[in-house]
Amino acid sequence: MHKKIFAILLVFGCHLSVNAQIKGLVKDRLFGKKKTEQLSPKIIGEAELNRNTYSDKDRLFKAENGELLIKGNYKRSAEDRLQFSGFYYLNTFGIKSPDNHFSKEKPKAYNGFSVEYNPENYTMNLYWEEAAGHNGVVLEQYQKSADKGNIMFQLGISSTGPSTFNNMQCLMLEPGVLVMGVDVYYKNDQEGHYWMNNIEPKAFVLAVKDTSKFAEYQSNIEHTSKVIFEKYDALRRVWMESEIASAKPLPKSGMKNSKLKADALSLIKKTAKAYQWKEEIEYAYIESTDWNVKLSILTGLPLSRSLKCIVVMKSSDGNYKREGFYIGQKYQGNGYGKTYMLYNDQRIFYVNPKEVNKYR
Repeated sequence: MHKKIFAILLVFGCHLSVNAQIKGLVKDRLFGKKKTEQLSPKIIGEAELNRNTYSDKDRLFKAENGELLIKGNYKRSAEDRLQFSGFYYLNTFGIKSPDNHFSKEKPKAYNGFSVEYNPENYTMNLYWEEAAGHNGVVLEQYQKSADKGNIMFQLGISSTGPSTFNNMQCLMLEPGVLVMGVDVYYKNDQEGHYWMNNIEPKAFVLAVKDTSKFAEYQSNIEHTSKVIFEKYDALRRVWMESEIASAKPLPKSGMKNSKLKADALSLIKKTAKAYQWKEEIEYAYIESTDWNVKLSILTGLPLSRSLKCIVVMKSSDGNYKREGFYIGQKYQGNGYGKTYMLYNDQRIFYVNPKEVNKYR
């Protein structure tokens, strides 16, 4: 972990006047120039940082190409009924850079933060230091999961604390273990969640209450990925169950015509087969109460007419969905011809299982 700090210093090195600052600090320490400067942060190097990575006091890490103020861990006293609140150690450094090139402030590094979580309103604060809160929230679709202990939260955009953690999604892998920032998406019903662009991470940013947990999740990336995907799949499952339970009612059935209803079912089945839909067609019905007739601008005579229909289908995960589609007939002078498929509207909604057979 500590080798990363040199890369960090390379980034910030061009903003620092290193030698003059270090020499001044060392000289004042040696000769006791000012008594008040005895309170300055202790200067450390790589060896001491390796021996004592975490500290409650500020320390000044120096290298040939720059300086980094490593902030002491701020352990804020906070508790909640889910035991989510508390202090978390990071396996890397969160960096807060100076506001601009002319600032005299040194870049700050944090290797831990305190969490203060309110499970009643699903909000939290991350405290990198006493006066630096970092707002976070459990998004609405994941709140039921949070009640059961599967917590995924989103950090806000804030000027306090390290900017690299702004707007970050964070996931609890187990009580006391967080993964900070995960780039995954839902691939399909068979595979579930997957790494974005198929790029698998080589390491994870972890936050833990007990540092012995680092080894478990850092030593086996495949295991950590599996846990992450399982957590995300569980989040989505609970979210979907909630979405299904609160799904809008099926659109009311309109025209009662058994021949047209059979035509609609046959046409949508052909479409599903041609485009290799993964859903299984249950049935179709007509939503329109009357034909929508298209007239010629020149003659005023009918050209064609159409109806909106609804198809109810079952997905591979056992849930039910619906989609609208349109069928039509062309005017042939003395009447309308054979029914044909126009298009499906590609707006898919979940169906409450209690309503599935309502218009079969």
